Amino acid sequence: MQRRMLSLLAVCCTAVVGLAAAQTPSARFGLGGGATVPTGTYKGTDKLGWHAMGLVQIGVPGSPVDIRVDGVYSHTSHDTTKVGVPSGTTKLYGGLASVVYNVGPKALMARAYVLGGVGAYHLKQDLGGGLTGDATKVAFGGGGGVSFSLAAVHGFVEARWVSVRTTGSALNFFPVSAGLMFGT
Repeated sequence: MQRRMLSLLAVCCTAVVGLAAAQTPSARFGLGGGATVPTGTYKGTDKLGWHAMGLVQIGVPGSPVDIRVDGVYSHTSHDTTKVGVPSGTTKLYGGLASVVYNVGPKALMARAYVLGGVGAYHLKQDLGGGLTGDATKVAFGGGGGVSFSLAAVHGFVEARWVSVRTTGSALNFFPVSAGLMFGT
């Protein structure tokens, strides 16, 4: 009887440890970059630019939802072919904390996702002639993409719309990104 109880206890402990291990959140760290496409009034002054990003994405156990925090540095140049636009640059750095909803089962090689979040960006503009302007403002954004598995590495391709709420108007752009994530 005592042997059966010990066996049952061992099976129960093994099951609890297995369930607990299955419930631990997954974490991925990533790097990426791509094109920054200005829109709206931002497009009226700046040309297509580039950006680099770093991210941390943590999976919510037993859910298709992940929490993602990304940091971005973006650089565009003023379009001097437009009337009244001096030479100069616009630099943005900041990030968003987003909720990522993964579409489809985790076992698929490629998986679509949508994301949306809020954060802050610091805007620094070189207006030419020694004039500069800078401010830190609230931002929000949303978009979607596809992640795919490459053994222990995960790739992603995504496009988002980001709006930095500047005084008087908004600085809107589409970061189109590709990158790699490492982790489980």
